[in-house]
Amino acid sequence: MMIHDVLIVGAGPAGSTCARFLAQGGARVALVDRAQFPRVKLCGGWISAPIWDALALAPREYPGGLWEWSACQVSYRGEQRTIPCHGWFIRRFELDDFLLRRSGADLYLGVPAQEIARDADGLWSVAGLRARILVGAAGTHCPVARLVAPPRPSGPVGVQEHEFRADPAAIARTRAGRDGEPELLLHDDLRGYSWNVPKTDWLNVGSGTVAPQEVRAAWQSARAHFAAAGHLPAEAAADLDAMKGHTYYLFDPAHLDGAVAKNDGRDDVLLCGDSLGLAQPLTAEGILPAVVSGRLAAEAILAGAPRSYPARLGAHPVLADYRRVFRLREAAAALGGRGGRRSGGGPGARLGRRAVSGGFAWMFSGARLPAPRLVDAGLALAERWTHNHRLRPRTP
Repeated sequence: MMIHDVLIVGAGPAGSTCARFLAQGGARVALVDRAQFPRVKLCGGWISAPIWDALALAPREYPGGLWEWSACQVSYRGEQRTIPCHGWFIRRFELDDFLLRRSGADLYLGVPAQEIARDADGLWSVAGLRARILVGAAGTHCPVARLVAPPRPSGPVGVQEHEFRADPAAIARTRAGRDGEPELLLHDDLRGYSWNVPKTDWLNVGSGTVAPQEVRAAWQSARAHFAAAGHLPAEAAADLDAMKGHTYYLFDPAHLDGAVAKNDGRDDVLLCGDSLGLAQPLTAEGILPAVVSGRLAAEAILAGAPRSYPARLGAHPVLADYRRVFRLREAAAALGGRGGRRSGGGPGARLGRRAVSGGFAWMFSGARLPAPRLVDAGLALAERWTHNHRLRPRTP
């Protein structure tokens, strides 16, 4: 029986990217997925600028539908703004198939990875295939992730979404901005957001919340908001009733500890993308970290140093920014918990709303954090302050 160098379970962006860079480096790769491709994938489909470098691909070289946008419409606490920022939207149906077909791997599609075991020769055996190294890239419920059991300090976030075909004239008539330009609704409590994205003759809508049990109500509220603004085609009512749900994990620095399995001192099992839990901590963008992690896993394997993979992840500019955003989110939660939420309609409140919507749009575009050393210094001060005040007893 042929022995592969690497066997990857999951043929989405993480698995396909990992396979491509391994194959380019001379490795023999098997790529296994229970689905046949092209396949429908629940995803808003937005990508940010760093993905092109990670894929070693120029936007003009991508043959699928590509909607570039230079502004987004953001609503927060009753105020709607058009905010300049930049990104692209794709259809996952097309992107995943494109990345898969150019991966250079031996493809085993429609093959479930029901049993994963190490055989008598110390090789990994999956669906009759054997390999020296195993990579899990099959999303939140990846069977390799179940085997590894990476750390999960927090629960998953919940999503209700749908992408469906609609009359392009109706979409053009009801969209908030230009074709491909996202309309975002930040939830008042900032525990999630909703979106409405026109893609010519396709419409992608949905809601995401920190607590999965809140997402159904969040979508009903968002749907009413978009409909009241006249931004949903009346002909799409049946599709808007057919929302679908799923969960996944946002980035937490602790997740990197599970990037390489620590079993019997061996380093031949790695996790990428949603299997590890790498989605952006605020916007929940998942395609970029999937691609970045797939490439870094391949580079670590080709270097003969799989154990270097977590360090490579932590040092990459995208994941380094995710760590800072995670710390910012934690610091804001700690400070908010002490001071409570303030409301009002004065200039300060309006300025605060604009800062929130502008900052979110900027992060939604995938822009890098400016002056990272200053951000790190400010975070250190904020974390020290919250730590000291937690330890100090309150006076009655």
